[in-house]
Formats: sequence, structure tokens, C-alpha cells
Amino acid sequence: MDKVALFHYLLALVFGAGVLTWLADRMALAPAVVLLLGGSAVALIGKYPGVDMDPGLVMVAMLPPLLMSSSFYTAWKDFRRELIPIMSLALGAVAFTTAAVAVAARLASPALPWPACFALGAIVSPPDAVAAKTMLQRFLLPTRLVTVLEGESLINDASGLVLYQMAIAAAMAGQFTLGGAAVTFAGLVLLGTAVGVACGQVLVWLIRRLSNPTYSIVLTFLMAWSSYGFAEHVGGSGVLSVVMCGLVLGVSQHQAFNAQTRIKAEATWETMVFVLDALVFILIGLALHGILGRMDGTTATLRNGVMVALAATGAVILARFLWVAVAIWLPSRLASRMNPSVRPWPLGEAIVLGWAGMRGVVSLAAALALPMAFAGRDIVVFSTFILIFATLVVQGLSLPLLLRVLKLRATHGGAILSEFEARARAFRAALAELKSIRERGREWDAGIIDSLVQEYEGRVQSNENSGTKGPEYVQRRSKYLRLELDLVGRSRGELLKLHHEGRIPNKALHRLEAELDLEELRLHRLLE
Repeated sequence: MDKVALFHYLLALVFGAGVLTWLADRMALAPAVVLLLGGSAVALIGKYPGVDMDPGLVMVAMLPPLLMSSSFYTAWKDFRRELIPIMSLALGAVAFTTAAVAVAARLASPALPWPACFALGAIVSPPDAVAAKTMLQRFLLPTRLVTVLEGESLINDASGLVLYQMAIAAAMAGQFTLGGAAVTFAGLVLLGTAVGVACGQVLVWLIRRLSNPTYSIVLTFLMAWSSYGFAEHVGGSGVLSVVMCGLVLGVSQHQAFNAQTRIKAEATWETMVFVLDALVFILIGLALHGILGRMDGTTATLRNGVMVALAATGAVILARFLWVAVAIWLPSRLASRMNPSVRPWPLGEAIVLGWAGMRGVVSLAAALALPMAFAGRDIVVFSTFILIFATLVVQGLSLPLLLRVLKLRATHGGAILSEFEARARAFRAALAELKSIRERGREWDAGIIDSLVQEYEGRVQSNENSGTKGPEYVQRRSKYLRLELDLVGRSRGELLKLHHEGRIPNKALHRLEAELDLEELRLHRLLE
């Protein structure tokens, strides 16, 4: 396939991914599942152009922006509060799962070398950040559960990568040392963290000095790729570097970004993440074509691969449940008995935590990156694909049912204000400042101050009533906002009429329409 044909093929994939995502929304299914099934179906047909997924290109081109987006919206306070269970899963669960998968694979296929078994375990042990986000964002889950699941998937690749490198070294060189593995792990974590924090600080410094939103948004994308590449170049974890860079930017976004940059950046990143998410999961499905092509096609080989894949899938799921039960749920229950201030993990949340360990593009890219001379490579790659397919499809499709059975709802720990209360307090602070200015009796015209005081008193009262006066007032407020939306639409129609008659220039139309767009966006968000 030439480069022009490849470009057209990628455009067709994006279009097909958009259609599949639309179908997933219509059927109330996770888009990742539908995209994976669609890509696998095309791969099995066997008539599509033979494009193998380059694991290095996927890791470098697609993964950094997706990781940056996930970490950018991570709640740092919640992440820090749940650091112990996150690290327990990112370190302990990864090592335990690696060993469990290795033993299960060896029992399923005694001819498979131990290094290949451990390589398979290391490849599939860390849940994937991209898969976790795409699955979880459709559900209103308890805050702590979401924080732990997303936090674990963001930082567990460093431990999985060390075990992966140990398995390859054992297979290719015949030996490895525990001390060498510890040094490698420390280098990945420390260098990756340092590079990510430095890149994040530099990015914040630059954005604060740029007034053009376009430049700032382009810089965020460039820094996502740069932080990944530089960390990999110096021997650190590129994944961890991007995550730390995104966390630093996310913590500083409220001071570093102005309103225009924030609105434009959100729209730009949302579009880019949609395209990359769609491509990632459909490419995973398409990778089945190349994986099957590299198998020798004999019944015995396929049967052996299926046996290893099923054993590895069962081991991954069971090992995670055991680790969550023994290392997280049970200790939290015991700790709460000794200290009533400790909030234990409810059984339902622990069950979902154990079930929602989806694997994705990182695992497949790591499997495809195995050296061609690696003993048992075809079995490892095939088993990895089947395991990814099983965790995304089986666990992804069953997650909504599990949540309904367990009756989990979005909850917040501590004294959390409602949006109405928070908005009322924000407006009350502005109102207090207006009254203070009026009392000082200078700087502003009294009529202007009185007009603004009246407006802000109305905003405070509206939000306080919405939070205290029950559903009748909320419905009345909703009708009021919808009427305002209709008025915005009427204003837009008048603008278009004036432009059509040639009475306002094109530039004025766009500027005035942008103001109406912001007002429409504000009203829609209030209606949510």
C-alpha cells in the first residue's frame, strides 16, 4: 500500500470508527467494545489492505495525548488521598498477577518456556489507562472507586515494564539479577517522574506568558509527545513522564489558562481524544489479521494458543479479585474497626474494583514489540490479544449489569457542597466585593454598582432556592433557562437576517455569534 492509499485508509478508519461510536451510543454500549468488535470483524474478513499496527508508532504517536488528557483531569487531592490503594494495585497487584499468569500459562502449555510465561504475565498485568477511562466515563460511580481505578492505570506501567524487561533478558541472555531489576525500576520511576514534573513546570511557565490560545493549545500537544520522548531517551518511563506532566498542568490550569484558552482547549482536546481513542481500539481489532497470519495455522498451534489465552485470562481476573480482597478490602474493614475515622471499602465497590481491570493498547504494543527470535512469541502475542478482547468485551459489557445489581451510585466523601451551593457562594463573594466598592463611594458610578448588585443578588437567590426549595422551584428555573435559550436562538436568527441583507459585515457576524455561543453554552451547562 502506498502512502496516499494509507492516508485514505486511515480516513476511512476514522469515519468507520465514528459510525461505530454512534451505534454504540444508540445501543448504550461502551464504544471501545463496539470498536474492537468492528476491527476484529474486518480483520477476520481478510479482504482489507494488510496494515500491521506498528507498536512503536502507536506508543509514541497515540498514547501520549491520551495519557495527558487522562492525567490532566485527575483530581489531585483525591489521587493523593487514595495513594495507598493505588500503589498497592500498581505495584503489588502487578507483580502478583504476573506470577499468577506465568504459572497458569505454564500449566496450560508445559512446552512454553518460563521466560515466555513471565513475559506474558508482565505484558497483561497492568490495566490500561485508555481502556479504563473509556469504560468508566459512561457511569456515575463513587468518587473513590473512579480515583483508584484511573490512578492505578496511569502509573502501573513502570512496574509492568520492569518485569517485562526481566523476562526478555532471561530469555535472550539466559540470566537476570534482582539488583539489576531494582536499579531499572528505580531509573524508570525517578527519571520518568523528574522529566514529567520538569516538562509540566516549563509548560505552565510558557502558557502563562502566551496570550494567544492557539499557541497554548499547540504547546500542550507538543509537550505531551516531548515529555514521553525525552523520558524514554534518558532511560525513564515515558508513560510516567506524560502522566506527571499532565498532573502538573491539571493542578495549575485554573491559574495558567484564561477563559478563552480553557474553552478552546477543552473542545480541541475532546475532538483529538475521540479520534485517537477510536483509532486505538479499532487498530487493536485489526491487529488480529497480522497475529493470525504469523501463526502457522495448524490446529494444534491454535488449540495451544487458545488454551494459554483462556488460562491467562482466568488468572488475570482471579488474581485481581484475590488481591483486592486480601490487600485492600479486608485491611480497610479491619482498620475501620480499630479507628472509626477510617472509611472502609464497601463490598460492592470492592467487587467493581476487582472486575474493572481492562487491558488495552499498552499490552498489545508490548507484545508486538517482543523480539522476533523470542521463544514462544506467537503464542504470547495471540494470548495477549485474546485476553484484551475478553477483558474489554466480557467485562466491559457486563459492567453496567454489575453496577445495577450492586446499586452503586456516585458518592462523595466528606462535606461536599452541591453545585447550587458552590455557585451561590461564588456569586456571594462577588456580591460582597460590589457592596464594598459601593461603600467606599469612589472608582465606579453608583448606578452601575446598584445595577450589578441587583443582578448578583438575583443569581445568589436563584441558586440558593434551587438547592433548598425542592423540585418545583428547580422546574421553574429550568423553564426560565429554556426561555432564555429560545431568546438566544431568536437573537441569532436576527443576526443572520441582518447579515443576509448585507447590513453587517462577516467579521461582525462571527464576533457577535461567538458571544451568543458562549451564552448558549452557559445556559446549557446550567440546565445540566
